[in-house]
Amino acid sequence: MRGLTERRLGLLFAVTCLALLALIAAQVRRPDGSTALSRAARAVVAPLVGGVLGAARGVGGILDHYVTLVGARAERDRLARELAAAQARLARTRELELENLRLRTALGLARTTVFERAVVAEVIARPEHGPYRHAVIVDRGRADGVGPDWVVLDRGAVAGRVVRAERRRAEVLLLLDPDSGIAVRHREGRFTGILRGTGGTEARLARLDYVPRDQQVLAGDVLVTSGLDGIYPPGLLVGTVRRVRGDSPLTWTIDVEVAFDPASLETVLLLPPVGAVRGGDTDGAGEDDR
Repeated sequence: MRGLTERRLGLLFAVTCLALLALIAAQVRRPDGSTALSRAARAVVAPLVGGVLGAARGVGGILDHYVTLVGARAERDRLARELAAAQARLARTRELELENLRLRTALGLARTTVFERAVVAEVIARPEHGPYRHAVIVDRGRADGVGPDWVVLDRGAVAGRVVRAERRRAEVLLLLDPDSGIAVRHREGRFTGILRGTGGTEARLARLDYVPRDQQVLAGDVLVTSGLDGIYPPGLLVGTVRRVRGDSPLTWTIDVEVAFDPASLETVLLLPPVGAVRGGDTDGAGEDDR
């Protein structure tokens, strides 16, 4: 038992000496001023510190990206609001422009023989001729001097023409009917053509075919009557370009939104056709007297 105790004491003494030697070695400074202990500490702590710094940089990058994204969204929303406001102002400008054209047209007509012979009429019926027929019946006819091809205006815009006149009423074929046809021109005179109704379900839409592709056509461009058909006085508001389609290599097909509203037709103005004013024939001879 005594021998075992002496061996344990000897082993403890040896471990203590080694620990003291290691501590003394750890305190010995190298030429660069570092010690073995500090180097060991750095070797253990450096990876931990590097990991923490890397994580911090990653979080910082995420925060920077988030801040940038929030700023981009705010800028996008601001630009969207500005675009919507600009579009609203443009639409309002176009409405004012069209209203101005209506008023100038009415003022110009007031100074012509056409206007002096104008007749005010009320829409009294909408005949049922089928889904593609667009026509109305007005309460003026041959007894009022109204005859075929009399021009029908709705608040200064062309709505159609009279196709049949009786004694006390007349049938008006609207521009939206496929059988209608009206000679039009670009308001700035870039091109002319014949506008026809589509008869389709898309409200207020007519079509202008065979416009040469070398002509510049933009949505919102205004079309007016050219007077070349001998029926409609020139310069009356017809509609605006809705869209332009390139259906052939040489020509455009233009969808036009007519300026009058067929759903709200109530009181209209009837004007004698250009040919009748020049020739003096307005009595609608040849129609049934009813």
